[in-house]
Amino acid sequence: MSKRFLSMRKKIEVLKAVSEPNRIRILMLLMKKPLCVCEITSILGLNTSTISSHLSVLKNAGFIIDEKEGKWINYKICDEIDDYNSAVLDVISKYFSNEPQLIKDLAEIENANRYNLIQIETNGKRCK
Repeated sequence: MSKRFLSMRKKIEVLKAVSEPNRIRILMLLMKKPLCVCEITSILGLNTSTISSHLSVLKNAGFIIDEKEGKWINYKICDEIDDYNSAVLDVISKYFSNEPQLIKDLAEIENANRYNLIQIETNGKRCK
């Protein structure tokens, strides 16, 4: 964990990033394991562009990173997340873990296998 100082503006940006329910859902999934866009799309039932937009906000706020693994781009919680973001994730984990929708999402995580989803066409492109 980084000890770098966060400005008030950055702290507000972080809180805005987690003020959207689907971003909370995404973070809860990524706290469980790294996932690609097609897996997140399958679990949340949202379109790819919406998921990509949410991932961009979470990445800009310093919660997640993407890593290339062969042809896949996996999203995961940052390895070196700062103390503030870590505290926010702790609060999310503690206070949202009993939400029915999040319990359902986490139960679906094992069914969302990218190799089974590769046949799904999204915007004319194969799931990557």
